[in-house]
Amino acid sequence: MEDGEPALLVVLYSGMMRSTPLRRTMSEDLAQRFGALPTGPSVVAAFDVDGTLTEGGSVYAWLAAVGGRRRTIVATLSNLVPVAIAAITGGTRADAVKQAVFQRVIRGIATSDLDETSRRFAAHHYRRELRPAAKAQVEWHRAHGHRIVLVSASPEIYVAKIAMLLGADSALATKLAVATDGTMTGSYEGKNCRGDEKIARLRAFIGSEPATLVAYGNSRGDAKMLAAADVGVDCGKLGPLSALKAYPTLAQVRSLLSSPSR
Repeated sequence: MEDGEPALLVVLYSGMMRSTPLRRTMSEDLAQRFGALPTGPSVVAAFDVDGTLTEGGSVYAWLAAVGGRRRTIVATLSNLVPVAIAAITGGTRADAVKQAVFQRVIRGIATSDLDETSRRFAAHHYRRELRPAAKAQVEWHRAHGHRIVLVSASPEIYVAKIAMLLGADSALATKLAVATDGTMTGSYEGKNCRGDEKIARLRAFIGSEPATLVAYGNSRGDAKMLAAADVGVDCGKLGPLSALKAYPTLAQVRSLLSSPSR
């Protein structure tokens, strides 16, 4: 529900290629892969948001900011069993539950009001929760002329604002529908941006030109993107318990790239 979903680096030539995960012990292979990345916009660095770029989740905190804490708690409690099941099973069940909670909390709020509150929330969340190591990795990519994109199942209305604060090139996130009277419906506009939808949105962002995509994620929800990436990086904190334990960690990558010899 908090959507710390797939954040990956993907390689696209004429289509999406799959890569073999890098084992944590393969430091030489890791150095070779990062060393082989060209400079310029042909490299796309894709960062998941919740738990990857920032600490923890953001969705409930955003809902409380825009709809009020009491309303958010009531909406969550009224969907408590589905929320608990969705947290375990994920998939389309989680999509439906998240949308149901959104409908209870933000339906009827004027778009202009939601946008302004989301702007303030994004600035606060960015200031308090941005992970220094993730920010340093973003800056490394920027220094090499790479394109930087945030990819998240969290609502685009604030993810896009975090992307602007970070200086990212784009934000690919879940769009929310607006009624004809200019108020929010609480429903999605299109699909929840997770799993295969993240990959589809990345393909559309990159276009037909050959590109190397580097992906950063923190949870099992990011597994598909990391598996499709040329280089995948585990930004989680679960160590050997991580669903992404086959990939190098962000700490390993930062240690490699910040060493004096590089």
